[in-house]
Amino acid sequence: MQNLFKKTYLSKLWSLLVVCLTAVSLSGCLDKETDLPDPTPVSYLSIYHGSPDAPALDIKLDGMTINNQPFSYTNFSGYITIKAGSHSLKFTPVNAANAYVETTMNLKENKAYSLFTVNRLQNIELLTVQDSVKTPTTGKAALRVVHLSPDAAAVDVNVAGTTSTSLATGLGFKGITPFIELAGGKPSIQIKAAGTEEVLLTVSDVQLDAGKTYTMLIRGFKTPPTGNTNTLSAQVVRNY
Repeated sequence: MQNLFKKTYLSKLWSLLVVCLTAVSLSGCLDKETDLPDPTPVSYLSIYHGSPDAPALDIKLDGMTINNQPFSYTNFSGYITIKAGSHSLKFTPVNAANAYVETTMNLKENKAYSLFTVNRLQNIELLTVQDSVKTPTTGKAALRVVHLSPDAAAVDVNVAGTTSTSLATGLGFKGITPFIELAGGKPSIQIKAAGTEEVLLTVSDVQLDAGKTYTMLIRGFKTPPTGNTNTLSAQVVRNY
């Protein structure tokens, strides 16, 4: 996902400010009583494409396309720095103006958010959550689970091992768990049909580095429509 997103106007503004300050420090041409502008309040937003039959998208923030490559199914942006406040967000076909889905978000200063495109294309919608941003306890990683499969029933999610650790119980479509701390390492994680021993997925050797925070995404179709190969699977992304 490197270089997938353009630098925002905020980044450009900051670069310009750095140039101006450098020029001031070299020339000393400003009056000593000139006030510097207050820092711009910012927020943080990550975006994930989780609609398993939707095409690649363009993402428009306040009318400006912010991705420099098509944003495809399972793509993840990582946190983007955005000026705090109210913003319009549209998801459109690539190089087109009509929106598949759109929303207005009020992003609070110094807060982090995650946004997911979910459901089948004909019913595509946006799922948003404000993230809890804190460093895990020493030696621990943090993991949450998000259920994005539109045709899979509720699931139970557990860390396999001598003592099974529950990550989710009865997690339904569009459900999001809190971040749960686990020992850093490479655990295997099982996803079962809720309330049963039917294993839907086993994800082996999940890399969870101590001090880091992750999201496991259950995505795809349990029974894909004709011609669609996006089967039920799990993906782990690092938040921070």
